[in-house]
Amino acid sequence: MAVRFAVALLVLLASPVFAQAPEEPVELKTPSEVLRSGMDAAMAGEWAKVSQVVETLLRMELGHAELAETHRLAGLAAFFQDRRPDAERHFFQYLQIDLDGQLDAALYPPDVIVFFADVKSKYSAELRARRPKPRRSQIVAVLPPFAQFQNGDRTKGYVLGGALLVLLGANVTTYALLASWCSDDLTCTGSGRDRTSAAGKARVVNLATGIGFVLTFAYGVFDGVSGYRRDTREQAQPFVSATGTDAIVGVTGSF
Repeated sequence: MAVRFAVALLVLLASPVFAQAPEEPVELKTPSEVLRSGMDAAMAGEWAKVSQVVETLLRMELGHAELAETHRLAGLAAFFQDRRPDAERHFFQYLQIDLDGQLDAALYPPDVIVFFADVKSKYSAELRARRPKPRRSQIVAVLPPFAQFQNGDRTKGYVLGGALLVLLGANVTTYALLASWCSDDLTCTGSGRDRTSAAGKARVVNLATGIGFVLTFAYGVFDGVSGYRRDTREQAQPFVSATGTDAIVGVTGSF
């Protein structure tokens, strides 16, 4: 009897009914999936849910773009929940990561667009200081048309470059003709023919193109140096910032 009871107990323990069910693997969401849920909640205007998603995201390891978008959503959620200091802080952090960040006016109401613009104006000096400075050369600044390209004046660079090339080409060509036609005694009988008349015209073209080349090059140097100085100093920019019932008007820049 005891033997049959023991065998029956072993059978019951081995049956699927009493077997421990395997635990289902926990599905862990990636930052991009969590961010997508936050963006969907923002599109639906569920700002409390957006705040919860943002808190989750800020505890995760985020990439550059994901962190910027997280702060943008956090700023929107804080604004629509009347937490303006938090909204300003998150928008500023968003702009620090994405210096050209914007809010789409087609998606959000004007009040948050204006608030975002005020934040950008308020911190314009700090944001401008974070912008990487282009590598510029003082030597290139005096070499037209490369100076114009360095200064970002591409159209002017092409025009100056073309003019310098044409003038130099005409000057060198007429000089070569005069050298082949005329001797040291100023007689011009190239190839057994009298080239006096043609040489006179060539001298005029040679002189005009030489003067034109020098003047064009000098203008290119002046323009290149002016543009270099203009772009390498911080320019003054006006800004208007609204704070409550007050408005602040000022100018940022170095003088």
